[in-house]
Amino acid sequence: MSKELMFYCIPQQAFMRTTNCENLRKRPVGKAPAGAQPKLRACERCTMYPLVDGRKVPTVTLEQYLGGDKPKVSNLQTVANKKIIQEHLARQAS
Repeated sequence: MSKELMFYCIPQQAFMRTTNCENLRKRPVGKAPAGAQPKLRACERCTMYPLVDGRKVPTVTLEQYLGGDKPKVSNLQTVANKKIIQEHLARQAS
């Protein structure tokens, strides 16, 4: 699957590439070492990570996005999405 996929990030309230999401979450929280940028506040408690990783968010290719297409906004309240998020949180807690 192409890494050049765009989705709508609800915490950032912006369209974002899936690879950018993966890179942003690797940033340190709070004060960062010299040369590194801290994690964005919206990314600190984001629940969309498992959906983005599993490609369960509506996406369009970068080419389609640049052509004017926009991905739909993911519904975090659906049963399937809630289950994915809860499973991810349970794995983090253990």
